[in-house]
Amino acid sequence: MKLSLILLGTALWATPPVQVPSKFSGHKGKDIVYQGLTEDFVPFNYQEDGDVKGSATEVAKEAFKRAKLKVSFAVWPWARAYKAALEKPKHFVYSTSRTQEREKLFKWVGPIVKDEVHLACLEGADFAPHPDFTTFKSHTVAGQYGDAPIEFLQKHGFKITIYREEDERMQAFKKGRIPLDIVTTGSQKSYETKWNVKYKKLAYLYSTDYWLAFHPSTPDAVIEALNSALESMRKDGTLKNITAKY
Repeated sequence: MKLSLILLGTALWATPPVQVPSKFSGHKGKDIVYQGLTEDFVPFNYQEDGDVKGSATEVAKEAFKRAKLKVSFAVWPWARAYKAALEKPKHFVYSTSRTQEREKLFKWVGPIVKDEVHLACLEGADFAPHPDFTTFKSHTVAGQYGDAPIEFLQKHGFKITIYREEDERMQAFKKGRIPLDIVTTGSQKSYETKWNVKYKKLAYLYSTDYWLAFHPSTPDAVIEALNSALESMRKDGTLKNITAKY
């Protein structure tokens, strides 16, 4: 869900490329390996036992397999992953919200999974849920560079304290230095487990689809083949079955 122009960190883990023959006999880069970059965002994408997993990762792997294209996956700090997809040919970043501001920055494959975004506080905090999220406008929200929900809240005049690292953000939130945070329906359980917190959802912000966002130099034939593969996965139930597993 995070997008950024700031370079951060170093690569953590990578999976071996999926070795499949390419059907693009006329494609100059038919033997290239596309590099998929993502963050630790359970259950959509995460590293486990040296492999990149998650519902979004599994969908992407199957789409590449059906399109007969080669791909490798790695978990990086989000901002670094996003910057690489912006600047390096043959790279893509996921799971990414497709917003109007980003539309022309990438070429898009998807949607691959859906999610809902909420404004939240710690379970014991003295806040009451409200249907209008702007009710909480006077309170500071913890955020990271390039986080799509944070960009959304900034447009509505919210005060955001930006952190470079997720650990730094979550420690500030856990200790009450920042009263509000963002949580998604899909990631809430994993975040509560990982950071030993309990969220209280205060206000619904919006629903979103997550996509694969490719460097703009990616050949249209590649984008079309992957989107066609995704469509076949929708029709035969594969997409639904993968999502249901998580």
